[in-house]
Amino acid sequence: MPPESDESQFPSLYAHTLRKEWGVGVFAGEKDGKRRYLFANGEERTLASGFDQMMKRVERPSAEEQIAFARLQGILAGRGDEGASAKRPGFTISNQLAKFRETYPAGVSDPDWIAEIRGGDGKGAKASLQAMLQDAQDTLGADALDALLGAQSFGEVWDRVSALLARGNAVPSAQLKAKPAGEPLKTLAQAVRELLHGTQAYEKRFDRYLKALAAAFGAEPHWELATALPALYFPLEQVCVEPAMFKKQLKLSGARGAATTRPTSAGYASFLSLARLIANKLAEQGEVPRDLWDVRGFIVFTLKPVPKAKPPKKAPPPREASDELD
Repeated sequence: MPPESDESQFPSLYAHTLRKEWGVGVFAGEKDGKRRYLFANGEERTLASGFDQMMKRVERPSAEEQIAFARLQGILAGRGDEGASAKRPGFTISNQLAKFRETYPAGVSDPDWIAEIRGGDGKGAKASLQAMLQDAQDTLGADALDALLGAQSFGEVWDRVSALLARGNAVPSAQLKAKPAGEPLKTLAQAVRELLHGTQAYEKRFDRYLKALAAAFGAEPHWELATALPALYFPLEQVCVEPAMFKKQLKLSGARGAATTRPTSAGYASFLSLARLIANKLAEQGEVPRDLWDVRGFIVFTLKPVPKAKPPKKAPPPREASDELD
């Protein structure tokens, strides 16, 4: 199957499996069943149907490749109707981007953005996003979870998940207060393993996880609890939904989707497509997000209402001079 166009997934950088000298490239358009790619060496090449399967997505682009990606996306954006952007909806993020750059002039590379959203380099900062992403990989891998499930240590599985989610600010603490136990805890532990490492279609794994959370907590989960774990384990592929701002962004984008109050697989698919759309819109403007956490942060920051300034306190009336003598 040929790779999907950029709007269907996180900003996509490709490399030809045989032509290494071409460097990395981006999808530039499609016509008559043939796909065009613009490469880092400045050449644009058209690949016939079937041959485009040799273009493989670069999963972990280096810093140099990210710079190349931003440059190539900028070239495509400047082409107007000639490039891939001709297929894209008229929705733009210009107003949001202007607000973003007012506070963070260097965009997603701004030191303040990195410190506030990602927690710097993560060293010595337990609650930093960078540290959480690494710990998710270290503690929730398939082998680690299989060992716990084999030992029937179901409580330890959820303890690891809840401890991880409690460290940041993505999941409100109220959503983590309950302590599941008994058979629902076993089902939840198994659903965690399936969500992160299963082979079924993701929507089925997600629905199973939702049901397990509802049974364990006695109520349907909120969006943050339902989506934070996969977003921490797969930051390039999954997104942690902030429902109020994501619904607002969905409306602004004009996209048709199910903005449900409670999590559903259909609703999540709409929000995930939205996040990937915003990721690509950012990349077109030279702001290549590291992952979908950068995208989430951008949506929340630019759409969250600015707190109203408190009115200045009235000065007390001047004291009248006293006629009394000390």
